[in-house]
Parts: sequence; structure tokens; C-alpha cells
Amino acid sequence: MTDLDGWVEALETELGLPPGTIDVPAVLDLARDAAHAVARPAAPVTTYAVGFAAGLAAAGDLAASASSGPDAAEKASSLAARWATG
Repeated sequence: MTDLDGWVEALETELGLPPGTIDVPAVLDLARDAAHAVARPAAPVTTYAVGFAAGLAAAGDLAASASSGPDAAEKASSLAARWATG
């Protein structure tokens, strides 16, 4: 187990998330896309926004349902790619 694996496991426990909730490779890919295509500070902001959208969808907010989970991450990565080509 790496430090990151241990951190994610502890974070899921602390936040009351089921084990395996956080898709680390997907989050890191999304952060990379935002950081490289937009600006480094876009990485945490983008991952937060995608997580927030997923949380709203999970809570039943129908407006957020279309932009939740993997779909939101894909949309955000696509936006970052378009942003880079401006």
C-alpha cells in the first residue's frame, strides 16, 4: 500500500464514504487535464466542482443528474481540452 492508498482509505473512512468510492486514477487524470490545459490552480478547483456535481446528483438534485460522476469528469476533461485550444 502506498501513502496515497493509505490516505484515500483513511479519507473515505473519515468522510463516511464506502471503501473504493474514490476513483484515484480518474481524479488524477482530471486534475492533470485541468492543470495542463488551463492552469495549475484549475486542478483542485475542477476536481472539487466535479465532486460537488456528483454529490448534488446523489442527493437527488435533478439539475445536476446529467453532470454527475464519470460523465461530469469526462465533460470537465473535454472542456479543459477545448480551453487549451482556445
